[in-house]
Amino acid sequence: QQGELNSFLWTIRRDPPAYLFGTIHVPYTRVWDFIPDNSKAAFQASSSVYFELDLTDPYTISGLASCQMLPHGENLQDVLPRELYRRLKRHLDYIKLMLPHWMTPDQRGKGLYADYLFNAIAGNWERKRPVWVMLMVNSLTETDIRSRGVPVLDLYLAQEAERMKKRTGAVERVEEQCHPLNGLNFSQV
Repeated sequence: QQGELNSFLWTIRRDPPAYLFGTIHVPYTRVWDFIPDNSKAAFQASSSVYFELDLTDPYTISGLASCQMLPHGENLQDVLPRELYRRLKRHLDYIKLMLPHWMTPDQRGKGLYADYLFNAIAGNWERKRPVWVMLMVNSLTETDIRSRGVPVLDLYLAQEAERMKKRTGAVERVEEQCHPLNGLNFSQV
């Protein structure tokens, strides 16, 4: 029941009111029906919307991509223990083999090819820092592959805000996301 859902919507009482709503980085279709009406109404009523990062900005996307890379032309093979690297390579080979079977007819109907999808997700994986490879591997599941092409909730809301001509922005910069993850030492990763 919509009325019984906890909205996780905070209201800052001022004129006009301000709202704080926590999102989750999953395809919006997985959670949209569970977002209470009061949260959707707050979004509709707002003239400005600020997100964690501006996922509609090409500079944000390229900044995220570059911060994931190992420095000085290093390769993952240079920094991972040999056996772990071999297991990772075997797993990614398995994913590449399974990808065509995991894709939906709708994805294929939109002209999405398994090789393209694999390269979009895992391309250049041998040049990425271990923490980003770990996050990438965690997203290479059948369920996640089947929802590729559906924007995550943050991106969906940003796209909707732009479509509705709302002012948009971000509260964090790419560096504020990247540096903490890149600062983890190998044993933490």
